Amino acid sequence: MDWSQSPWGPLDEWPVQLRTAWDVVVACPLPMCLMVGQELAMLYNDAFADLLGTKHPMAFGEKASEVVPEVWEHSRVGPLFEATLASGEAFLEESTELVLRRGRGAGEDLGYYMRSGSPVRGAGGEVLGVLHVVIETTEVAERARALARLATSLAVAVTVDDVSKVVLRQAVAAFDAISATLCLPSPAPAVWRMARRHRIEQLSPDEERLPLIWTELSEDLASIVSTALDRSDPYITASGEVVAVPLHAGRGVEAALVVSREASPLPYDAKTVLSAFMELVGEALSRAVVYDAERTTAELLQRTLLPPNLPQSDAVSIAARYEPVSEGTVAGGDFYDSFFLPDGRLAVVIGDVVGRGVMAATVMGQVRAAVRGAALTNSDPDAVMQALDRVVWDLDALWPTSMPLGTVRARPGMAFGGELFVTMLYGTIDPENGDVVVASAGHPVPTVLSGRQARSDGRPRAVPVDLAAGPPLGIRGDRPAHQLRLEVGDMLVAFTDGLIERRGEALSDGEQRLMSILAQAPAGSPRSVAQYVMESMLESSAQEDDCAMLAIGRSPAGHRRAAIVVPPMPESVRAARDWARAQLVDWEIGEGDQHSIVTGISELITNSVLHAGTESHLTLDLDSGVLAVTVADSGNRGEPLLTGADTMAVRGRGLSLVRAISDAFGAHRTSAGTTVWFEVVVDIEARRAAEEGLQTAVVGGRPSVASAPPNGQPERANG
Repeated sequence: MDWSQSPWGPLDEWPVQLRTAWDVVVACPLPMCLMVGQELAMLYNDAFADLLGTKHPMAFGEKASEVVPEVWEHSRVGPLFEATLASGEAFLEESTELVLRRGRGAGEDLGYYMRSGSPVRGAGGEVLGVLHVVIETTEVAERARALARLATSLAVAVTVDDVSKVVLRQAVAAFDAISATLCLPSPAPAVWRMARRHRIEQLSPDEERLPLIWTELSEDLASIVSTALDRSDPYITASGEVVAVPLHAGRGVEAALVVSREASPLPYDAKTVLSAFMELVGEALSRAVVYDAERTTAELLQRTLLPPNLPQSDAVSIAARYEPVSEGTVAGGDFYDSFFLPDGRLAVVIGDVVGRGVMAATVMGQVRAAVRGAALTNSDPDAVMQALDRVVWDLDALWPTSMPLGTVRARPGMAFGGELFVTMLYGTIDPENGDVVVASAGHPVPTVLSGRQARSDGRPRAVPVDLAAGPPLGIRGDRPAHQLRLEVGDMLVAFTDGLIERRGEALSDGEQRLMSILAQAPAGSPRSVAQYVMESMLESSAQEDDCAMLAIGRSPAGHRRAAIVVPPMPESVRAARDWARAQLVDWEIGEGDQHSIVTGISELITNSVLHAGTESHLTLDLDSGVLAVTVADSGNRGEPLLTGADTMAVRGRGLSLVRAISDAFGAHRTSAGTTVWFEVVVDIEARRAAEEGLQTAVVGGRPSVASAPPNGQPERANG
């Protein structure tokens, strides 16, 4: 087909998401069709052409309603595709009875088909088309269903870890296996790694989202994998107990899937799907390896531009959340930061560089660094923002002419020709009395969440700050500062516009949705509030842009904090557990709560040792009868490798246990790695101790555990 003459233009000009979906269709041995645009034009592969009979090749690129008019009005055909195009919701029809005509003069054929439709979304979240997989299920229904699910799941699996999870899950179902083991080359030279899934495992949604446990390839599997790769064909033992499937993914990537079964001959229909299985998984792994390499570069850039930790004190607690619109390959321009000023006040900043990609992230990093320099010279909001105006103007002058952003500059005085500018919220907080001074350069105004005492005096739960937003950085104008006071228990919540802006709706709708969620937010720490708000906002409406969030709370008197660094060694789990129990006893936490908290700590530290392979930071916070536990590591969760682990072990239920014993729970990626936390409302003995303002010094670590807070700064003496 001459694509340059088609309505969609040359292939190399297609959106990358549409081109990737088309590559999947072409490589797939199953009947697959990419239905493009509002007219649902049919672009399909050879296997799908066979279903159309003599309608091919005239059907290629034509409207689906004109290619299959005999079934298009069927309630489970045309309306389903149109609904997916309109709403972006995928569908899976496991058994549909259809009567098809396969071309001019052909009779009508009655058949049963498994059909799926998945939306193909553009970078902005819009639906570009529908990815359609269809398999005739008249004979090998159950195995065909597993293969169809594999094809559909692999089409949206982008990382090696995601692809591996799909392969293991579907292999167990497709081959009625006791277990399935995926073997891949390790990053270490001449070493292979493996991940295993057992039939008896029933993982919760939280556990499904966890990265796989990778272990070193065992000796008994090494020879089987070598045999399968040398043959380039599936290797099946005479008893049918072991099936080894070589996966030649291209680009030098080789892998193998080893399936363990009951001793019985492999059914003939299972053998027929092996070839399709090899092709699908090989192509998916090939794409995922490239994606992971790009993602690693983007994550490295992002980690260097956002602070790995935020400063904490006895009087003020800060939590941050950053959610990219899509994981992986594109760095964003949203940023946040917080740091102590020489006079003891705390500076907080959150901002957004318009645009995405390396250039936006580079500008973001330079602006964030400039904020610190300006604030340490003169912390007044007006002085800081005037200094940043000059920074933005200088960046405008240095912007590479070889990388134009669009049209030429249209308005004098506006940086980046009016196409790229920076919004920012900057303020200072006095930890001693809660006084806040804040100003906005075109940034959304923050909200104050009132604590229990303030609400008892009649104040509403959530109130937007009465702040007049001035022009963005790089544009001259007044940015008046606003003063307010955070009472004990109050919280200041700031965010970027990606949290509230949605295409096709007024900004006020997003603001009202956020205020409603803030008003309903349960009382808790800045960490739990940030988790609740972020998840609630993204659940209520699809995310279309990167978004960042800061929650700053003023802690009551009696707040305690203790922190240690835990090395990535199995013996560290017990040492961390003993250290935590000593802290809880010192803080007069009841024995029942002690047991729950120490159990949760043990699970989280074990999880970090298994998955991250780097040191982790364990922090305990006691605040108004709520004990918060945080475990943060800096590992690349997609590439952990354990040597000498029990390869037959069934994965534990750690996160489910932690969720069950806690009153609040959360986990998220940060610029430094992964953070998992939980909170427990402790008994009245600890509440009374907190109310009396007892002060307890941070106790040093046990053997193998170094005593240091996560941000590398010494704890205050009264901590």
